[in-house]
Amino acid sequence: MTDWLVVVAAAVLVVAPLLAGGLSLAVRGPSLLHVINLTSMGLLVLAELLITRMVLDDGPLTVLGTSMYFDALSVFVLFIIGTVGLACSLYMRSYLDEQVARGVIAPNRLNLFFFLFHMFLLAMVLATTANSIGVQWVAVEATTLATTFLIAFWRRRESLEAGWKYLILCSVGISLALFGVVLVYYSSLHVLSDVGKALNVTELFPVAGQLNQHVLKLAFIFILVGYGTKVGLVPMHTWLPDAYTEAPAPVVAMLAGVLEVVAVYAILRIKMIVDHAVPASFSGNLLLLLGFASFVTAALFILVQRNYKRLFAYSSIEHMGIAMIGFGIGGTVGTFGGLFHLLNHAFAKSVAFFAAGNVHRRFRTVDISQVQGVMVAQPWTAMALLFAGLALSALPPGALFASETSIVTALTVSGGENGAAALPAPLAAENGRMGLVTVFLLSAVLAFGGLIYRVTVMVWGTPQQDIVRGEAWTAGHVPIVLLIAALVGFGFVLPPPLRELLGRATNLLLLR
Repeated sequence: MTDWLVVVAAAVLVVAPLLAGGLSLAVRGPSLLHVINLTSMGLLVLAELLITRMVLDDGPLTVLGTSMYFDALSVFVLFIIGTVGLACSLYMRSYLDEQVARGVIAPNRLNLFFFLFHMFLLAMVLATTANSIGVQWVAVEATTLATTFLIAFWRRRESLEAGWKYLILCSVGISLALFGVVLVYYSSLHVLSDVGKALNVTELFPVAGQLNQHVLKLAFIFILVGYGTKVGLVPMHTWLPDAYTEAPAPVVAMLAGVLEVVAVYAILRIKMIVDHAVPASFSGNLLLLLGFASFVTAALFILVQRNYKRLFAYSSIEHMGIAMIGFGIGGTVGTFGGLFHLLNHAFAKSVAFFAAGNVHRRFRTVDISQVQGVMVAQPWTAMALLFAGLALSALPPGALFASETSIVTALTVSGGENGAAALPAPLAAENGRMGLVTVFLLSAVLAFGGLIYRVTVMVWGTPQQDIVRGEAWTAGHVPIVLLIAALVGFGFVLPPPLRELLGRATNLLLLR
């Protein structure tokens, strides 16, 4: 019975978005499109919860032969995909209906939007559940194709330019990742006799220690840079601010809250294989380097932003850098903090971009200097915007405070212990570690000051005379409230199943 349930749940993960995408092209009427969308997302979430329960009870699972692989790390990412995807689907009801009513979106293009959305979702599910890192690469590339059209959906000059820039840079990055995957395949051929399974995670883990260390190191560098482009790590980040500015609000929430996590997951999968063959300090120090580069660069750019969507875009770069620092320093505290930070950032950034979408619909501008008095014009949105700013600044009671504190704590602990990466000698010394902590805290203060100042300028004050006052409660506010409640709740206590899931995923990354 259990095997049968796993197969059905795994099939639902793939079939639900695929069928919903096909139906989205065939049906007519916004209401029916929303029903299909919510039904598909509901089925996906139920399937994900069922598989999660089975993984927690029985351990890692392979389904459909060896095509799909589920362990604590993959179902953790699936949890983020399902939760944020469902929140976006709930938000899209009011968001898209208003755009259609205003004539911004033609009814026939609404079908295209939902089709692309479900193909985007399907690609991320496949990237997370594929046993083969080759199939995973194909799925990540598929996300590029779907999201390019979603970013350029408004068909303005700026959105077309942003979509084109995203396509070019991410295609270059994904090509580098492909070369890294080919190198892993080349190395595994000398150990595994079955060519068809040479890229399967379940086959690579047991023999990782026998793979060529030098080839694996080179492969990890290419994969880190390639998938790091999708994450938006510095210096491969230049597409991200433009794309996040021009894409529709629910699409940006999926890009910032989910796609970045899936790309990080792809990096971590390779890291687990590489860490079996070479010391964890190799991959850890590379993640630390890109993490600090992203964190510091984003903090400086946050200080000078005049566009609130670009402000939140650089905040995404900042928080992905923080998560990478957690994974780079390693250990139980750092790795747990990195995973927890991915979850918290996904929720907080979804709230931020939902609020930004509401502000943009009312004020018709992304210029911070032209947006004042949101509390008067849109009180519900203003509170969400203010909470998002506070949460992304890692202030309590938001859960980002807890995850960021864990990562700072890991920086202060000596490396090489409990699965932590061994830092280079100058940084491993007490003065070196205190230097890293100082850079971290200084960057956090800069990002905090820039973000809170810009957000409060928008929230308080008096709106212009032509701005409509008042905001009715809509279905689009429901996911905002639920995500805020989750962030506050996670800041105090984690539900036991989620804590267990995070703990097991942490142990996997520490090779336990």
